[in-house]
Amino acid sequence: MKPGHLLTTILVSLLILSFAIVLIKSDVLQMPPEKRVPPSNLNIRDVDVKPVVVTSSQIVVNVTAYINHAGAKTQNATMLIRAISSDTKLLQTQVSAPIPEIESEMEKTLAISTNLNLERNGGYDLNILLFDNGSIMDSGSVSISGLNALTPMSKLSGVTLSNIDFTVSNVSTGKVSIKSDIYLENKGPQASENLKVTVKAREATSNLLADKTGTETGIIVNETTAVKSVVLTVPEGYNYMVVVELWKGDTLINSWEKPVLLAPTKTVPKESVEKQTNIEVSKFVREGGAVPGYAVPGVTMTPAPMYAGAPKEPGFEIFAAISALLIVFVLRRRL
Repeated sequence: MKPGHLLTTILVSLLILSFAIVLIKSDVLQMPPEKRVPPSNLNIRDVDVKPVVVTSSQIVVNVTAYINHAGAKTQNATMLIRAISSDTKLLQTQVSAPIPEIESEMEKTLAISTNLNLERNGGYDLNILLFDNGSIMDSGSVSISGLNALTPMSKLSGVTLSNIDFTVSNVSTGKVSIKSDIYLENKGPQASENLKVTVKAREATSNLLADKTGTETGIIVNETTAVKSVVLTVPEGYNYMVVVELWKGDTLINSWEKPVLLAPTKTVPKESVEKQTNIEVSKFVREGGAVPGYAVPGVTMTPAPMYAGAPKEPGFEIFAAISALLIVFVLRRRL
């Protein structure tokens, strides 16, 4: 075959092949387009707030935000929490937490947590802001209040006082011994610690401390009640307020009080005034606790005073009047 014919055949073959490719699929020679990925998107789904540490003046709360992520990979994403006082509307404190980057393009929910230190007095509005590459993606707010109702951790014991019974155990000259049965109930989920108990007797009017003693609770099993007894010796004839204090080391956990009336009063309906009445304490002595030969002074009756307008008893004046009448009668007979 001549060289000219061969060249013509090759050119025709290439032309036919080109047309065949175009007819079969026009995009065979084109590159596939890149897949378009939407930009990153962050939004808040829900927020949980719970106390972690509670003291007498401060509280640490844990804030957990459930953040929904969609779209492309985030860049330096962070969560900022700002605590605004509900009373003054001033910024009290703020804290930030990083949001981890997600390689997958699938939608996913992240739980981002951080702690916030606040004062225990007052309420707060917690404003939450989500940042991605320096731009705010979403925001939300949650309010907390009533932080004073939370018991400080140093005062948590589960032990509470349910009742106090008083009995007179002894009487001596001017003194009364009062036995106090203290009912301590453990309402906690586990056995209690061995706590200190201080019992005081204060005179109700002057608030003077008449006597003080102490004991221990011992270990009280949960959902049970222990009875602790102490004896207070106080002067008779006064009213007292018995105060029970519960201590954990050097921390006062709780206190309760109940009155003991050794000088009760009664209301006189006619005059509507209160008059003190004596109480015979020895009558309340139990189990042979009375002191032999001891007599409690009773009520002394005082005679009513004589008033100027009261009638006088008859005396010699009546005899003088009778004599005068007889003299007048004799004189008239003579005349």
